[in-house]
Amino acid sequence: MKRFKYSMLLACSISLVGCFESSTSGDAISRLIDNPTDKEIKVSIDGNELVIPAKSSVKHTFEYGKHQLTYNGQSLNFIVKPTKSYNDGFINPTQSNYYMYQAYYSTKGQTRHNEMLKNVKTFQVTINGEPWDIELPVNIINDVFIERYYGKYGVAWSYGINDKLPDQINVEKSTSAPIRYKLFREADFIEYLAKTDEELKTLQFPNQPKKYADLTKHIVPNINIADIKCDEGREFVKQHLADWNNLFTLKGEEFTKLHNQIISTDTYKKRNNTDNKCTEENDPNYTYRLAIREIDSAFRDVEQVNLLINE
Repeated sequence: MKRFKYSMLLACSISLVGCFESSTSGDAISRLIDNPTDKEIKVSIDGNELVIPAKSSVKHTFEYGKHQLTYNGQSLNFIVKPTKSYNDGFINPTQSNYYMYQAYYSTKGQTRHNEMLKNVKTFQVTINGEPWDIELPVNIINDVFIERYYGKYGVAWSYGINDKLPDQINVEKSTSAPIRYKLFREADFIEYLAKTDEELKTLQFPNQPKKYADLTKHIVPNINIADIKCDEGREFVKQHLADWNNLFTLKGEEFTKLHNQIISTDTYKKRNNTDNKCTEENDPNYTYRLAIREIDSAFRDVEQVNLLINE
């Protein structure tokens, strides 16, 4: 196997700009549905067909609540909901590859050489039809829903798919060179790499997406209420699970109202007060706490994403 070492670019630091792919208003959110392929595709949202030309996007507005996406004979159900932080990202129905690239900027006296080496990964690719190993500071993403939330991919991008990666950025005084993250479509990423080596125009990365049916789904856990020994804990968990199950059937204003109630300060206070009532005497095996922990585990990683797949 041949090995190709791509020389990572370091640019000077002068100005910083960026924009986003989504907007939020009231009980709905608008998202780009992106088609980076060289062929027209047809996507169905809740039974309504959208035609997306090759290498283009369409913006679609989703009410908060339950929806269905169908593409190429596959369907998945998903929930659209508010978050407390980022409200942007896009939909990738073709499960094409996108590239989260780490751009290292430097000024005189600044360096992150060791960190740069640590974040470089090796990928098996083809160049001019021949197999190569290539080293790059990049993560490959082919999720259907790509969210700008650092918990999902370890970082939140500074520049989205329609933003230009600047040659220079503005930074405060620092002892180390700053990093900015840029999310590329595949064709744009290969074009970016080929600026320093013409041979990379023939670069091809593997693409191995899962079937829609095999994607990770977020569901309300099936907890046996009768196993909770503390009376107050049993009643709280019963109502809490009922609220979550009801939430996934709603849309628009009703969804927003119940969602806000579930994550409200009052709900958390009631939860904590219940915990104080479920003592070692009436709940020696901590069945209430274990049930709450299971619920938290089911939804912890989706608190800050707008779109999540469910059954």
